[in-house]
Parts: sequence; C-alpha cells; structure tokens
Amino acid sequence: MTTARPPAGGLVGRPGVTGLLGPAEAVDPRWRRRVVLLGTASAAAVTIAMVPHLTPWWSPVTAALGCGLVLWLVELFATPDARVVEALVLVAVGVAGAVLNADAPESPGFVLAYFAVAGIGIRFLPRPAAVLAAVVVAAVDVGIAVTSAHPGTSLVTSDLGLAFVFVVAAATRSARAADARSRVLLAELEASRAAEEAAVALAERTRLAREIHDILAHSLSGQVMSLEATRMLAERSGADARVVTEIERAHRLARSGLADTRRAIGALRGDALPGPELIPALVREAQAAHGLRATSTVDGDPRPVQAEAGLCLYRTTQEALTNTAKHAGRGAAATVTLRWAEDRVDLTVTDERRPGASGDGVGMPSGGYGLTGLRERAELVGGTLHAGPTATGFRVTLSLPLDHPEEGPR
Repeated sequence: MTTARPPAGGLVGRPGVTGLLGPAEAVDPRWRRRVVLLGTASAAAVTIAMVPHLTPWWSPVTAALGCGLVLWLVELFATPDARVVEALVLVAVGVAGAVLNADAPESPGFVLAYFAVAGIGIRFLPRPAAVLAAVVVAAVDVGIAVTSAHPGTSLVTSDLGLAFVFVVAAATRSARAADARSRVLLAELEASRAAEEAAVALAERTRLAREIHDILAHSLSGQVMSLEATRMLAERSGADARVVTEIERAHRLARSGLADTRRAIGALRGDALPGPELIPALVREAQAAHGLRATSTVDGDPRPVQAEAGLCLYRTTQEALTNTAKHAGRGAAATVTLRWAEDRVDLTVTDERRPGASGDGVGMPSGGYGLTGLRERAELVGGTLHAGPTATGFRVTLSLPLDHPEEGPR
C-alpha cells in the first residue's frame, strides 16, 4: 500500500492531492512492490479457498467475491487518482467482505474486510481513516447480527480483529511519515552544517587573501615600479644594452609574478581558478621572458574539467616551463602537449637542453610547489605525475581522469 503513483500504477495516489482525506505520500518503490506482491498472493489464496463455497456460480456469494477481488486489484495496480474514489473503492471491498461473511460464514471471504481496513489505515489520515474503517466494521457487524447463531461472541471477535489490523496499519503510516520527516530534517541539518563550514572556510580564505594582498602584492607592485624606473634610468644614462635587457626581463617576471599573486588572491576569495585554457598563455610567456623555443599542441577535443583538475594542469605546465628556464638555458626547446581522451586528459612537457647550457639560474614565476608538491596535487584529484630525464633533456607527464568522483569543491 504505497502512496506515490509510479508509471505502472500500484496502490498509490498522486502526491499533492489534498482534502479531508489527506494527501497521498510518496514511499519507497521497493516497499510498494512487496505490498503489491503480498496483496496479490493473499487475493489468490482467498479465491482458491472460496471455490467450494461458490455453488451455484451465479449466487450472491460469487458476485460479492468477484466484485471485492476486482476492486482490490484495482487498488493494488491502478489506484484511482481521486482520493474520494479510492476511499469508495476500499469501502466497497470491505462491504463485499461483509456480504461474504454473512452469506458464507464458514468461508474465508471475511478476509476482504481485513484487506479494506488495512488499506484504509495505511492510505488515509487517522481521523478520516477511522470513519471509513468504522463504515466497514458496521457492515460486517450488521451481517453478523443478522446471520450468526452467537452474535455476541462473533461481534467481539470480529471487531477486535478489525481494530487490531486498523491500528497496525495506521501505526505503519505514522511511522513512515515520521521517518520521512526525520530524513528531511537530517538533510536540512546536514545542509546547514555544510553551509556553516563553507562560510567559515570562506572567511578564513578571505583573511588569507587580505594578508597576501597586503604583504606580497604590495611588495611586488613596488618592485614592478622600481624596475620600470631603473630601466628608464639605464636607457637615459647610456647603460650597456645587456643591462637594459636584463632589467626588462626582471620587469616582465615581476609583472608575471604580480599577476599570479592576484590570481591566487582571487582563488582564495572564490574566483575562478586558472585552467588548461591558459596554458597557451604560459607558453607565450616563456617565449617572451626567456627566449625558449616553446610550443603547445592539443590533441582531441577539449572537455570541461573540475576546478582542481584544471588548476593541476595549469600548475604542472607552469612548474615544468619554470624548470626548463632554470636548467635548460635560454634558447632551449620545450614542447607542451595536451591530449584529451574520452575518460582522461594527459599533459606532457618535454624540453631539450641547449648544448653547453648550464641554466640561467632564474625562471618564470613558479607554481611554488615543486615536482613533489605537484605529484601530491595530482594524487588528490585521482591522477598520476611522472618526471625524469631524457636523452636530451627532461620530461614531465601528468595524467588525470575526467569527472573524478572523489574530487570535492575547491
């Protein structure tokens, strides 16, 4: 006896239909299937047990049995949408059981009255259910009073049995309703806790963003301005062109570091994190800052990635190009390849050391994690990172699954 109408029907009503009889509540489909199976098996058992009492076949007993069973199966498999119609169907099933109990007292036909009372108790609110059940009990009592040789004993036995079935059914409905309310309250409590934790985390990240801005961003801004002034002074004083070039290079690095700092501050405040779409910009930055012969290629169709996975791709590229600038020397070649597959994305950064180069000792602004930190970052999003020397240089390979299920929000 369920309360939500599934596509195939089955002892249900439409949720949201209100009135004196109360709304029909949605329940677990597994519970509905069990009830439908039990109700059908019970109806079959009653039919088989009634066969010896169906003589002749056109008797009132046969008519009452057929009417009661048909209506019971309608309630099980095609519950009426209208709550009033459903109430009438169940009451009619109970009246059919009362008729069978009166015309064939030695038959199990009275079980239909129990079916009806149980259905009424589960399907309707307590007060209207009590009224409907009372109608069925009254019909059964009338039949007993008219036909029974011992009406007093039969009435007490019948009424106690029907009352017990009704109370159990009503208690089942109440328990299900209480469980549903508990689930809703628990979900609301979990949502409230998650919102509170998110608020605390955002407040802490905002505080860290302010600290970074006040300390690092300000100092980098001052460095950028100082380097620009130094460059202009060097040009006006006729300094060696190499000095001017190195000052310009330092100026570009400082500006790039300031941009990275601003992105980090934005990430702490909840802004979008950098992802694979910014990798070509990293490659152009490496070309401009250090004269690297860096190129980037994309194989496959790019797909959306979660924030932390995208940041992992970005930081790995940044760190690999930084190491190329530091160790492979100016003029070294670097190839960045991003391969998109159906279920994963692979990033490969390979460099070739310039013959005789010992490295410049400085590089692009690093992600600040190193290969060990990047390997840990990859593992957090379900990926793997491998790095090692090649015959002519160094290679970093990152492999990440797409839509990693364990990746949480940033």
